Amino acid sequence: MFRSCTFPQRRRITIATARLRLFAGSSGICLAALSLNLLVSAHAAAASAYVDGISDQSLPAWDGGFSGSYFAGRFHDMWVGSPPSHITLARYVVQWNVMDGDYPRYRGEFEAWLADIASLGLTADVALSSYDGRYPSSQAEYQTRLEEVLNRAKELSHPVRYLEAWNEPNSQGNESAVKAAEFTNGAYAACEHGYGCTVIAGNFEDNPKLPAYQEQYVKDLHPVPAIWGVHPYYSVEQESEEPFLTFREHLPNKGIGEQIWFTEIAARRCVDSGGRVVENGEVGQAERASWLVNTLMRNARPEHVFYYEFLLKDRRQPSCQSEGADGALYLPSSDPNAPDRARAAASYIWDGEGASWGYTGSAFMANAAQRILTGAVGF
Repeated sequence: MFRSCTFPQRRRITIATARLRLFAGSSGICLAALSLNLLVSAHAAAASAYVDGISDQSLPAWDGGFSGSYFAGRFHDMWVGSPPSHITLARYVVQWNVMDGDYPRYRGEFEAWLADIASLGLTADVALSSYDGRYPSSQAEYQTRLEEVLNRAKELSHPVRYLEAWNEPNSQGNESAVKAAEFTNGAYAACEHGYGCTVIAGNFEDNPKLPAYQEQYVKDLHPVPAIWGVHPYYSVEQESEEPFLTFREHLPNKGIGEQIWFTEIAARRCVDSGGRVVENGEVGQAERASWLVNTLMRNARPEHVFYYEFLLKDRRQPSCQSEGADGALYLPSSDPNAPDRARAAASYIWDGEGASWGYTGSAFMANAAQRILTGAVGF
């Protein structure tokens, strides 16, 4: 005989196949029959098939300045402002104590970013980090400085909707798992003080040392979140789902029912797992962009994906040797009539599963964004 069953509060169920689950509780054992045709999780239905977020520190300074940028207008008109509005979210990694008076340039750039994404109608996702080796001494200091950032955003009428307590704590952010969890707890407390923000936990790089780090981090979280961020750079570089799957395996409940966001990703890396510089170039970027959207995103079904980054300042090309940054889309350098790997990479990012090599037909080409990225005259 079937009973009416109550699922545990933190055990939201994602239905992948029709199956039977057996639950035991104080009232006895109940058998629940679940069918794929009847129940499909909201998470699975909402997964993004294309990049819908931009993580771009250069946005206020595209081509010297945002308001006059040759790219900003087309970005608004073609990638944001006309249906389908693919890009809806924008992300910024800000110095954690940017409001304390010692960082006038950082502060100015952050405030310009807030204004510019608001002009595009994008929703703000802000992550904290350290760029100069100064770190919060305690959760209390962290929370105080965080609330100054959130207050400033509210004063400018551009409130922060999503909040990442610390960017890549196991890599760029360079914090212990214990400290990263403390900061996440502080971010929750701050959001509950009337700022209306939602915390995205983790935001780890999927490197080989993550599992032990992640286990310590999860143990120290109070409360345990429902939204998790990951930066699957190792997965994309190696074109292997294993690093991402390892991250998911070490989430609470092995990630079942959790929202997973790719809060930062690019189609290539400058350094391989052995620490060697790898210049993949346009061909490598296009291959990895294809694998990102056609394999990893299709199988992982992330809620949102933020690409880092779209355009370097002053139309510079990505270069591991000269830029020290590797994720920006290349400006196409080949004949537009020939197979163009840079344009192909951008089309994969924009159109997801519908993109193809030698691509000529959908929104990316039709809306002249390709000509903007080439630096063609008249735009």
